[in-house]
Amino acid sequence: MNDKSTSVLLISQDEKIHADFSKALSEDTYTLSAEYNTLVGLNGNRTKVAAYHDIVLFDLDQNNPESLQAAREMNAARASGSILIALADEDLPLSKARELNRAGVDDVLPRHALDDEIIPQIEVWRARQSAQIPAVWAGQASEGKVIAIAQARGGVGSSTLAVNLADVLQRRRGLFSKKATCKVALVDLDFQFGSIAALVDVEETDALWRMAMEGTVPDTAFVEQALTVSESGLSVLTAPSRFGPLNALKSEQVGAILDILKKSHDYVVVDLPGALVDWIEPVLSRADKVLLMTDITVPSVRSARKLIDFYLAEHPGLEIELVASHEKKPIMYSSHHRAATELLENQINFWIPNDPKATREAMDRGRPLARIAPRSSIAKAIRRIGHEITTTLPPRIAFPQ
Repeated sequence: MNDKSTSVLLISQDEKIHADFSKALSEDTYTLSAEYNTLVGLNGNRTKVAAYHDIVLFDLDQNNPESLQAAREMNAARASGSILIALADEDLPLSKARELNRAGVDDVLPRHALDDEIIPQIEVWRARQSAQIPAVWAGQASEGKVIAIAQARGGVGSSTLAVNLADVLQRRRGLFSKKATCKVALVDLDFQFGSIAALVDVEETDALWRMAMEGTVPDTAFVEQALTVSESGLSVLTAPSRFGPLNALKSEQVGAILDILKKSHDYVVVDLPGALVDWIEPVLSRADKVLLMTDITVPSVRSARKLIDFYLAEHPGLEIELVASHEKKPIMYSSHHRAATELLENQINFWIPNDPKATREAMDRGRPLARIAPRSSIAKAIRRIGHEITTTLPPRIAFPQ
């Protein structure tokens, strides 16, 4: 994919869909190719055409049991960095959308919502993919990655993970690990009860509160002035120092903040609120990864299951990784571990053991665990998460190995 033209392949037997796409996609930005067929009907040709396009959209025949296997074959043959989107009826069951996602389909969109959903999502994917290749922006290459931290319930340690993961993502090098090789922003979107400021020992500001009350969309100057740099070098956007209604924030404001931070930071770590509000949508649409924290109790696992369903209903291609808190990874799963993974329909990706002494000292001193207790079990667990993220989601500028 390049900045001049994006190659799009549309596979559908519906001539109207082809005509609508032809009108909707700008010829200056997109090159549209058409296959008047079904994905299954292409047979061997689907693996041939998949490798030559940046975006592949196919009209899903959900009554054909071979469609899922055809999607897997298309996914295996497509070009690196390309995008695979299924167009389906609006009443497609969530279970079917999940199956397509597991088969490698990046998103499932309603086929008749061209202007409302399909074209905007194509633009989002195009922008995201364009950010992965070298581009000139203030002398740096590509945009930063957004990592969202969500919680199944309060008290599982999501803010602790956000703070310490952000610190790890700085990738410190040199004597005593003092020099950060990645620039990281930490955003506290727990608008009412955020604790990030205390955890990194910076003063709370009223920037978010003023923006929300005034209804203004922030620009670069506003965001730069709202950021506070912590002792560890993190650029921190704190929750407000005064109380405000959750619905005071607007989606366009949150989206603008993240877009600005992505241009100036390698990673943007967002600590989400426990409540489900409209303005978390721009976070999810921009998130390269969501870390969902839960403990392995029945109420928490059930809440995690609901959150996964909620997130994937609007963003089927969203990458969600589960983090189990207050528990080290078991050598062998017990019955309650197996029951939890069955209910979640996902494996638990990371485990963070309970280490109250190290955690309490780091919280009281407002310093990251890497400074207070670098050899503690919890610090090691979070370092493993950070390593996995920097491996799968490289920073804007390659760090020294």
